[in-house]
Amino acid sequence: QKMPDALRTHTCTVLMPLRHVAFGGNMNNSQICARGYGTVFTAPAMLHAMDQLGVAQYITRLGLALEGPAALEAGKQDWLQHSSWQGLRRYVEDSLVLQDPMELFVAQNLALDGLLYPLLFSHYVDDHIALQGGTAVAMLSSFIPEWHTESARWIDAVIKTAAAESAHNRELLSQWYGRYAEQARAALAPVAGLALPAAADQALASVHTALDARARKAGLDV
Repeated sequence: QKMPDALRTHTCTVLMPLRHVAFGGNMNNSQICARGYGTVFTAPAMLHAMDQLGVAQYITRLGLALEGPAALEAGKQDWLQHSSWQGLRRYVEDSLVLQDPMELFVAQNLALDGLLYPLLFSHYVDDHIALQGGTAVAMLSSFIPEWHTESARWIDAVIKTAAAESAHNRELLSQWYGRYAEQARAALAPVAGLALPAAADQALASVHTALDARARKAGLDV
């Protein structure tokens, strides 16, 4: 089935700036590896950093397949200038200067990724684009939501272990989660509006509720 031109263009508009978000995730997990303590924490973070690089590369190849190199340049300009992306860009850039590796772990891997990937690859790509003739996009990007689901097990296990260490840990992690989940949701709201104009609030509320449940199960006070 041929993908309609308007749908192809909209898909590129929504997904191409995410290359830069994934590059930020790559840098942040490299930072977690550099500043963290203990191989059991730092080694998986380095692997996760390379996975984020892989996500950026998958999105790049998707853009090239759909609309060629022009899609990548358009995505870059949207990331730098389009109003819908500036909140998310600010969140990513602010996260790049966080010094505490555990705070960065919460901000990047739990809060931001925990909202972004279900929103844009489950609600947008799988539930919206695929049903309108974009099944090829869902197939080409299927690695990404599968990777997110698998990596969430590691992220939740880290949070659960750290929270169980002490009441102080649980309190601090809970504060970080609450702060960054709200900031990430606010940053993603305009992106959700761009991707799913008729169902943005509902989709964002759904993924936030699911993420709160993950955090609660991992031992945080939500």
